[in-house]
Amino acid sequence: MKIRVLVCCDESIMSAAMRALLDQQPDIEVLGFTTGRESAAAVAELAPHVMIVVAPALGLEDKGELAELAALTKIILITKAESAHRSVEALCIGVRAVLAPDSSADDLIHVLRTVSAGATMVMPAAARRTLERLPQQGMSRRSARMAADLTPRESEVMVLLAQGKSNAEVAEKLSVSMATVRSHVHHVLRKLGVGTRAQAVAIAYETGLMAAIGRTAEFRGQEG
Repeated sequence: MKIRVLVCCDESIMSAAMRALLDQQPDIEVLGFTTGRESAAAVAELAPHVMIVVAPALGLEDKGELAELAALTKIILITKAESAHRSVEALCIGVRAVLAPDSSADDLIHVLRTVSAGATMVMPAAARRTLERLPQQGMSRRSARMAADLTPRESEVMVLLAQGKSNAEVAEKLSVSMATVRSHVHHVLRKLGVGTRAQAVAIAYETGLMAAIGRTAEFRGQEG
């Protein structure tokens, strides 16, 4: 079954380039193009598997509209979001992936296929580097408690989700079955009190859980 894609973009040149790129993919069907104001109606009518939203048609300032769309389909947002906080904001409202405008065509296709399969690609590399430079940001009793609540295997799964890995990639990395991965993901979401992978990743970054996971893993290693 082909991945049904709807594109939200205000720029005709960008739309033409997106059409040319996506039409070359044998597993992708472009349903059409829409603008920010017409997006919700278009999604309701065409029922795409994934919607690619190119700012400024809709951007991080349009949280209400993005949240409405994210409730209807999987959203990949292409926008300048070098700030980790801005990318996390997008994930918190349900966006599945944030890509920089200078991402390669291969990156976009990979993210589109991965998001369609149910995984989450998080944010541009520049935003991730911001987080890596500030490993203590957001550290709190809450994040330490959340990290302690996760089993060692669930912590590994959380890290891989934050890297945008698909279920198949997580299964291969951890040498476990797909059913086991789905079970671990379910437990992680339940323990974090969220409904989607994107929200789990957002919470992990926003609260400092990722740094706390690292500390917990180090402590467990010392215990062993």
